[in-house]
Amino acid sequence: MNKGMTMTEIDSIAGPLRVLLHEREIIARCELLLRTYDIVRSAKLSDQERRELVETLGGRIAPGIFASIMGKEPIFPDLPKIDTYTQIDGRIFHFSHTKKYSKQDFKKAADLLLASLPELKIILQQCLVDGLTAFMNEAGYTLSAGGPQDLTFLAAKRTAKAFVVTSVKSLDINKYSPEAGIDHIILVPSSETLDPFVQFFQENGQAAEDKGLNIWIMNLEKGTIDPFVGYTTDLDIYNQFTNPRLAEMVRINWSRGRSQ
Repeated sequence: MNKGMTMTEIDSIAGPLRVLLHEREIIARCELLLRTYDIVRSAKLSDQERRELVETLGGRIAPGIFASIMGKEPIFPDLPKIDTYTQIDGRIFHFSHTKKYSKQDFKKAADLLLASLPELKIILQQCLVDGLTAFMNEAGYTLSAGGPQDLTFLAAKRTAKAFVVTSVKSLDINKYSPEAGIDHIILVPSSETLDPFVQFFQENGQAAEDKGLNIWIMNLEKGTIDPFVGYTTDLDIYNQFTNPRLAEMVRINWSRGRSQ
């Protein structure tokens, strides 16, 4: 732990996480990830506090804290340990191996997740907006206008219209009509399996590319953004991608599967 960090500053994140993990002894991986992002955002860290946390975690704050909870060396060692997992209705749930849970306990956990989904969707949308804004800022773009789901970014001689969609399953490319000279970007979050992305690409990938859409994926566990469909001609954006060749790899591998 960074010695320059005061307990008050740490507790603004550790406290809510501790409460969450005590209340939800069995918690869905996706919910823990999103609530970690929400807790970090609500902590209203100063620039100095943020820098110190980045130095401690070796990268992005929310993904780093989440990874530490999942790992053997949590940044906050007094948090309840959730060191094993199971799948319920296709979703991963984490819990401690030292406690015995009944089928009813797991059912209750699944029901709690279901009840939380509307709130989690709002948090996810904010995560996507924040992640995309930071990404575009690093590429030299400034946010000039923004709503809850669509944003406009400006850079020298370039304009980008961006849209956030909380699931690739609900992405309808027919809703978007790219304008000449304006980059059109759609950001979706990664999912726990590749299946929805394979299905989307095989059904809509070529059409999306033909329309001139750039569809990007945000991996919330890593805090990274990469291209899924389409190709940017802006080298500043290209250089911000963690895996800039991902869209090319998808096109080569999944197009082959589509033709069989």
